Amino acid sequence: MGYISQIVHGVESAGDRDVIVDGPHRITGEQLLRRCSVLSRTLADQGLQTGDTVAYLHGNTIDAVVARLAVQALGACYVGLRPFFSTAEKLKFLVEGRPALFLFDPDQCDEAISLSAQAGISRAFSIGVADFGENLLEIAAQKPDVPMECVHRDDALSMVTFSSGSTGEPKGIAHTFASSAGFLDNARHMYGPGPWRFLVAIPLSDLGGEIVQWTLAVGGTVVLLDDFRADEVARTLGSEHITHFFGSPSMVHALVHEQGLRNADLSDLRLVAYGGAPSSPSRTADAVSALGPVLMHNYGMQEAGFISYLSQSDHIRAGRYLLNSVGRPLPDVEIAVRDPEGVELPPGSIGEVCVRSTTLMAGYWQRPDLTAEVLREGWFLTGDLGRVDDEGYLYLVDRVKDIIIVDAYNVYPQQVEQVLTAHPGVAQAVVVGLPDSDTGESVYAAVVPSTEVPADRTVAFSAELAAAVRETLGTVHEPTRIDLLASMPLTPRGKPDKTAIRGQAVDRAGSPHI
Repeated sequence: MGYISQIVHGVESAGDRDVIVDGPHRITGEQLLRRCSVLSRTLADQGLQTGDTVAYLHGNTIDAVVARLAVQALGACYVGLRPFFSTAEKLKFLVEGRPALFLFDPDQCDEAISLSAQAGISRAFSIGVADFGENLLEIAAQKPDVPMECVHRDDALSMVTFSSGSTGEPKGIAHTFASSAGFLDNARHMYGPGPWRFLVAIPLSDLGGEIVQWTLAVGGTVVLLDDFRADEVARTLGSEHITHFFGSPSMVHALVHEQGLRNADLSDLRLVAYGGAPSSPSRTADAVSALGPVLMHNYGMQEAGFISYLSQSDHIRAGRYLLNSVGRPLPDVEIAVRDPEGVELPPGSIGEVCVRSTTLMAGYWQRPDLTAEVLREGWFLTGDLGRVDDEGYLYLVDRVKDIIIVDAYNVYPQQVEQVLTAHPGVAQAVVVGLPDSDTGESVYAAVVPSTEVPADRTVAFSAELAAAVRETLGTVHEPTRIDLLASMPLTPRGKPDKTAIRGQAVDRAGSPHI
């Protein structure tokens, strides 16, 4: 059964039960299939064919779920233009990708007008009433109800998503329907039997959209929020009897410290998955204490899908050392740790993590040169440095490109960040290397304190943090400069923007540092 057919089968099993909840708006399985079917046929009438690409500018709405499924049911490729990406980045795709159709939500109308004009798009379709374009839902309303049909072709592209841009310009990442089916298989393995009741508070144009489809495929219900707000998530976990939730480590940390969580009914909560960024073991342990044995760490990347996971039982094993791990590989994932020459290293040795699985991307969108750098003989080079222990647990050390070389010694920023964030006065820390005329590079740390540090305490506080690193990791790892920031520069996907952090470090020469 093809990927989209699995989703349709799951929705059919729900029948007249709600499958999507968006505030006061609810839609049953039968209603979802009916709307998807007529919209899919309407798209076909507009000329959309298998293998075509559709660019869609949208938020977290029921209509966005319907439109994406309708596009993919035709064997066409969905591309979510994220609202929080810059207009220039969206325009770049529209000009270079030349999608067959451009769709947008009515509340994105102003930007849709601008993008259409700049990209030379002659026809744009709104998913609802708008002052621009043709209302695709109005056209679809004139179509008769017909059974949902799915085009099945594993090798066709199902979606193009985008990298975070944390180290440069975002790259388009293309996946086939076959690799999308692999994502679903891995989600079933990790998240357990359905039906799930999944709270999605991350963008549907990103991982949130895949989570929605996986939940529908297991006959479950998706509860949508526009974005993450800890108080709203805490209320919704109880009021909607949520069983599953996914967020970044910072989201989980904020949720655990949300006052309203103490009054929420969490009796239905089975799983809180987190990933997308390193997590402090001490904060993860705090989350386990607050939420119980429901925590799961997912390690993966858009190019490779899920790679490994640290299960709920792993989180409650004696000792905290295991919380430094990203878990064991999924059943269909092979991991090899290799040296710079590509030679596989024995357990315990640090090298680049390489992955082979059914969920690898087809390649970077229209960038065969970049694809050739990371896909070699069926293996994906993650760019992550790590090691595997004797039990098969994977430990990440850092990114290959982020290693700081101080006087010929390797410094792994992530290790320094873990020491800094273990300090109760630190909410967030990012460590990068800066050029140094004496040592080649020096260690620089940008730190967001958990509470405001008085002006007369900044130098002493920074010195205290530097001493903690020195005592834990040694002198070579000690930051030569620590800047205290009100907030951390972030990429559109919410990850620390290391390029911006390096660039701004020079401008902060007069700010508190050691």
